[in-house]
Amino acid sequence: MSKRKLVLSVVTAFFIVILFGIVIIEPAEIWNRIKQNSEELKGGYSDSVVYDGNHYKLLHPIGEKNGSLYISLPDLEAITSVKTAEEENQLTIRYEDKKLTYDNGFIQECSLTKDELCGYEIIDGTAYIPEVSVEKYLGFQMGFFYDKQTNTVSIKSPEEQAKKAHDQELGSTIFVHKDHVPAEKYEPRSGIYLGGYVLQDEFIDTSMNTFNKLTGKTHASYFKYVGYGKPFPKEWAEEVIAAGGFPQVAWEPNNGLDEVKDDEYLRQFAKDAGELNVPILLRYASEMNGTWTFYSGHSKQYIEKWKLVHDVMENEAPNVMMLWNVFTMPESTIDEFYPGDEYVDYVGVNIYNVFYHNDKIEEKSDFEDPLRLLDYVYNTYSHKKPIVIGEFGVTNYTVTDGKHHDDFAVEKITRMYKHLPELYPRVKFIYYFDVNNLVNAPEGRKINNYAITEKKSILNAYAANIKTDQYLSKVEENQAESETYSFRDFFFYYGGELYVDYKFVRDYLNMDVKENSGKSMQVAFNGKSIDVKQESLKIDKAAFFEKREIKGLPLGELLNSFEVENKLLDGNLHIHIAN
Repeated sequence: MSKRKLVLSVVTAFFIVILFGIVIIEPAEIWNRIKQNSEELKGGYSDSVVYDGNHYKLLHPIGEKNGSLYISLPDLEAITSVKTAEEENQLTIRYEDKKLTYDNGFIQECSLTKDELCGYEIIDGTAYIPEVSVEKYLGFQMGFFYDKQTNTVSIKSPEEQAKKAHDQELGSTIFVHKDHVPAEKYEPRSGIYLGGYVLQDEFIDTSMNTFNKLTGKTHASYFKYVGYGKPFPKEWAEEVIAAGGFPQVAWEPNNGLDEVKDDEYLRQFAKDAGELNVPILLRYASEMNGTWTFYSGHSKQYIEKWKLVHDVMENEAPNVMMLWNVFTMPESTIDEFYPGDEYVDYVGVNIYNVFYHNDKIEEKSDFEDPLRLLDYVYNTYSHKKPIVIGEFGVTNYTVTDGKHHDDFAVEKITRMYKHLPELYPRVKFIYYFDVNNLVNAPEGRKINNYAITEKKSILNAYAANIKTDQYLSKVEENQAESETYSFRDFFFYYGGELYVDYKFVRDYLNMDVKENSGKSMQVAFNGKSIDVKQESLKIDKAAFFEKREIKGLPLGELLNSFEVENKLLDGNLHIHIAN
């Protein structure tokens, strides 16, 4: 045999072996990857899905197999509005102009690439579709919510993906419209007082006038920290007034609550405040719900001292608005410090978007939504008190990773200031914390830079979003009698119905709610009483990878039974309550 024939024989034999491998081996591989069987999917995931910002309770739990998520076809239909059709051995799933077709259990055009699954699973007669097929053929994004730490699955629609990041996953809102609602002191009804803190911004020489100029808008209010025992800051307050605003005083009993007494100091502080004859927002002893203040952990004494301060201010300084202000976390201790409606003018919360929690690289928190960080306090108290965001700050640089995060700061600032007026009408003040903590914080806390004046992109984002007329530069004199309330995040969809937490029904709709058992509640309104089923769902908290439980009642059934006026507009529910 010639050398040439030998080479041809070897090459031919090689191709025969390759072909034999494809014919014999590849079908077995295909079968292993696309077979339908009753093998149980691995569980461990929450029974909820977050879809475009809203919560959905699932009929069937999310499964996982070989590193891929699987969602049941009935849940996919209920959540995303896909359409399905079955003919003999063919299953077609459609969404808009996209489709996913299975013939005899697998996708004919499947490329069998490493990351693609060509079939679906059948468990107890229910089809489960792998995430890779949902994403590739229908255009949805599926993934672990909060970096897998909560074991909740999120789905994002193609339409949602096309939006800018700060506009994605806002979810729906329930609005409640009421007439003849009395206003609190100096409360605006048509917008939000724009506020800031600049006393540690050396980049602008701590100047309120410079801050107003750089941001393109006069701020209605600025704040200053004052330790209890120090005199009322008259000179600074007059500077605020000269800059076109009114003061917020963050008054802190940092030596403990024992020093707070009805004495000459307290009376003089109040008289000095009263002599200004302008609105003064007094944020007394804030962030008491945490563990880091000298007055934390003493709720009974805290309330006693709060009432004392309130009564003195009421007598000596009627221009003072008492602001009861917490930190966004922990939530569990907040209500035990609440002094009561008659002793509080405004309820506030401090919110910070940091890239990492506690200066720990493993506690990445870039996912946190500033609006969801507001939701707990807002939903709990805004039915009875207007809301203040006493401090809001966003990381643009952190020593935790030694990196700049300008895009993160732009996104979070834009999300907060762009959507706050429309979605949270009961928020009446917001103060930006314009501080570089790398320089100004105490030792051990020099971790994040929150300043917005140092970087043009961040400053521009802030300026662009506050220029709307909804952010107020001066005190609103004429207060309307009608008010709009809103409620977000604490509701879910299940079986085509909207379930809202029972506290909304009780607090915002003024209905009497009594729990019959774990499965139903009795609701009474205007002399009529009905029993309705209860469905519960655990959802993710806004931060720290924890859970909240919603005890949901079917809102549509309640509104129809009690003949409450309502309408659906642009995906949001509007309810009108006659007072």
